Amino acid sequence: MGFIAYKAGTVSLQYVDDLPGSPTFGTEVQNAGTVLAAPPMHVIGVVLMGDEDGKLVELGRMYADSLPEALVKRVRGISSGVGKKEIAELLDRAVEVRAIVASFPSEAGLSQKRPFILEVKVADDVRSAFEYVMSKLGGKVSVSEVFSPGLYVDVIGVTKGHGFQGVVKRFGVKILPRKQRKTRRAVGAIGGRKPTYVTRFVPRAGQMGFHRRTELNKRVMAILDDGAKLTPRSGYKHFTVLRSPCVVLSGSVPGTPKRPLVLRAPAKSPKRVAGPPKVVSFMYGGEVLAS
Repeated sequence: MGFIAYKAGTVSLQYVDDLPGSPTFGTEVQNAGTVLAAPPMHVIGVVLMGDEDGKLVELGRMYADSLPEALVKRVRGISSGVGKKEIAELLDRAVEVRAIVASFPSEAGLSQKRPFILEVKVADDVRSAFEYVMSKLGGKVSVSEVFSPGLYVDVIGVTKGHGFQGVVKRFGVKILPRKQRKTRRAVGAIGGRKPTYVTRFVPRAGQMGFHRRTELNKRVMAILDDGAKLTPRSGYKHFTVLRSPCVVLSGSVPGTPKRPLVLRAPAKSPKRVAGPPKVVSFMYGGEVLAS
């Protein structure tokens, strides 16, 4: 129910609007889209979760016999899993099955060698999900096996960091008049209460950006097995060339290029659901990438 991808850049999408009830239904429209590099994820383990007083607790985990060299020290050093026989005996008490996956940025053409490890829930009933993970254990899962064009996904990522900023830039507070006795780029009054304290609703200076955020319901416009088809001649700024499969989402996503993002099944799926979109062309800076 989830996948790890890396932000590459933005493109202009020309597609036929197929959302029922839209004012431009059936006509060709243009919108911004985001290209994500999505190399296959390595399935390195399985986790069984049980229910204890209404809370999810881990019953046991098992790792694949053969792991990539970059993962051996990290996985074996954190915790030792159980065997195949022991994990099967815990299946009757399990209420949820999760797959332990790893994504290598180097497979997307990035310089980072350290992989990202994530636990992803597997849909379906417990036994079917367990059998699916065991069949994929030690192998890879592509993005086309998890999502398909036309579906909606939630995007989890870290926003762009802007450092320590004042209240004007951070919250859009109005600048005070010219004849203000003290500073102008500040809040006029932080509160006159007894005993004196400042509520959490008063805008204050502080960190702006670099926060973990979740954006809901981004539509999957296209999934390409060869990302080179969507790479402009100059390459994407701050990312260069796509060397893996890619996903194109409608709209923008948080973060900077090269930053990892987690795509998951939507928590609040929209009521208006259509089939795979009919994309006419992808454009980047006036250059037609694919049609």
